[in-house]
Amino acid sequence: MVGLMIAQFLVSIDRTIISTAIPYITHEFQSTPDIGWYGSAYLLTACAFQPLFGRIFMLFSIKKAYLAAMFLFEIGSLLCGVASNSITLIVGRAIAGLGSAGILTGSFVVVAAAIPLRSRPIFMAVVGTMFGVGATTGPLLGGVFTDLVSWRWCFYVNLPLGGATVVAMLLFFHPKKNSNAGRGLVERLLDLDVGGNALLLGAAMMLFLALEYTTQGIAWSSAKVVGLLVGAGAVTAVFMVWQRWKGEAALIPPRIFTQRSVAASCGMAFMIYAALINLTYFLPVWFQAIGGMSALQSGISLIPYFVVNAVFSLAAGCFVSKFGYVTPPAILGSAIGTVGLGLMTLLRVDSTTAQWAGFQVVTSIGFGISIQQGFMAVQTVLDQKDMAIATAAVVASQSLGGAVFLFVGNSVFQNQLVQATDAGLIDNLDIQELINSGAASFRNLVPPEDLPLMLEIYNKALMTVFTLSIPLGVLATFIACAIEWKSVRKDKKSDEVISLEAGTGIS
Repeated sequence: MVGLMIAQFLVSIDRTIISTAIPYITHEFQSTPDIGWYGSAYLLTACAFQPLFGRIFMLFSIKKAYLAAMFLFEIGSLLCGVASNSITLIVGRAIAGLGSAGILTGSFVVVAAAIPLRSRPIFMAVVGTMFGVGATTGPLLGGVFTDLVSWRWCFYVNLPLGGATVVAMLLFFHPKKNSNAGRGLVERLLDLDVGGNALLLGAAMMLFLALEYTTQGIAWSSAKVVGLLVGAGAVTAVFMVWQRWKGEAALIPPRIFTQRSVAASCGMAFMIYAALINLTYFLPVWFQAIGGMSALQSGISLIPYFVVNAVFSLAAGCFVSKFGYVTPPAILGSAIGTVGLGLMTLLRVDSTTAQWAGFQVVTSIGFGISIQQGFMAVQTVLDQKDMAIATAAVVASQSLGGAVFLFVGNSVFQNQLVQATDAGLIDNLDIQELINSGAASFRNLVPPEDLPLMLEIYNKALMTVFTLSIPLGVLATFIACAIEWKSVRKDKKSDEVISLEAGTGIS
């Protein structure tokens, strides 16, 4: 479990740790036009290859597949650390993202293979909580490494910690032999549906390129953006037809994805992570720009968020283990979290510590309760052989929701500042320089006499981004209502059978 928690933490911080290092990287490589790809390359492969890893975990040894994903993640991290130019860094980020796809899905598959169903919610919550902690602390750790050592340590840190996970997997995880082990290697490779994954990767690339262009100031209505979005939609439609034609051999078999609880869990996961990503990303911006905090202080100010999230995620896991049902915490948690998101939009330039801390706590309580329930829902309604693919689908939905709405939030934020310039509210400031400099340099670029007005404009732009999350939280609440009321609790005999079938292997 410690090994899995470390791995989840690492792949999570890798999504955000680079944000505070980017100014130093672009200065060293003279690569400002490549800024978007430093984050996008990782997210692109992390999203597009999760369904493929779901099939890999189904067709091959769980242990070997997980170790292979760790190897890819470590190689990608090493490439990033030793990169001498921007292209090498981007390639390293893409390889690390590919490995992270297997780690994210595999961590939950390993728990499913090692823990009886009745006890699984608590362990799922423990592993899942580390992802949230990593996403929150990533920018803080990135700033610490960049300031005290070098930006390269944002990637070097993955090597020894990832090695610890590898050792833990080798020593303590001993799953039973995969039921597909008797089939030929070529036959199993053909069953991976590489064609379907190629279509999914193509659609994701076009979508990410379109979203990346919008953050560079290119209008949503431009031919370039519209063309890429239409292309992404068309390839997605082809992918869906391909999946239907492939049937059981599809990347995500239609009978699994259309199962009620699986579809609801994927939809809820998409909405929750889409709602939370902008809060995770832009709340530190609010602390630094509006509150005048340092990167370290803003990280400390996020402690109420991830501590409360961890506590209530574990509490929800205990609830499900005791009472059996994931649907009540999924609905109630999403509703409370949505109220918290609404409260976050009330932040003002003069908001008190009690206000911003209290608003964080409400949001964190809600989504801490609901955020892991999708994983338990799919494992409750499906057979053991389908769990890997369903889990991969939920993880992919999380990643896609977070990735897409991070771009959308960034685009909305920048557009709000540009509109203020166009309206004549800011006459003597280079708004693009202000955007590129980030929250840390915000106050140094604004003349003292213009600072009060600029704080109001900046705060309004941030609140617009937070407002974007509210309808997503509402949708998550309604989608959670579709999850089936099926209990994880079994009688003693059934629980023993599940344990034996899973090949429990935690020594």
